[in-house]
Order: sequence, then structure tokens, then C-alpha cells
Amino acid sequence: MTAGHVLLERALAVSASMLAAAREGHWGSLPGLDAERQPLLRAGHPRDTRSRELLQQLLACNEEMLDLAARARTEVADALGRHGYAHQALRTYVDLAG
Repeated sequence: MTAGHVLLERALAVSASMLAAAREGHWGSLPGLDAERQPLLRAGHPRDTRSRELLQQLLACNEEMLDLAARARTEVADALGRHGYAHQALRTYVDLAG
């Protein structure tokens, strides 16, 4: 195993931590983990089968994180929409009652 593979494997481990955090909804921890991961990804690595396998696993983690983020964003948007309707209904009730 080369030093480049070690760096990619560490990047994959950090990506797995990011994915676990995303699955738990701990979105606040992702920027710090990504800051740790970025230098590992930017470091040189061999252009071989092992690197390709590691990069494919990294991409799979990223795709799942993006999917989880999209779902969370939709849930937040839906909740904000419901809150907006409830607020508008309350304001209308107060205006009519007042």
C-alpha cells in the first residue's frame, strides 16, 4: 500500500463519518469533517485500480450524503411552509377577533 492509498483510505474513513453524521441529522459536524477531508483528497495519489476503487466508494458516500441533504432540505421547507400557514391563520384569527 502506498502513501497515496493511505491518504485516500483516510479520506474514505472521514467520508464514512460524515455519512454517519448525516444519517443522524448532525449536519453541523459536516463542515469540520469536510475541512479534514479536503487536504486528503487534494494530495497526490496513484492512478491505479486501488485508487479507483477508493474514489468510487468516496463518490458513493457523497451521493448518499447529497440525497440525505436534499431530503432534509425538503423537510425543512415543508415545515417552514406549514409554519407560515399556521402563522397566517393565527394572524387572521387575531385580526377578526380583535
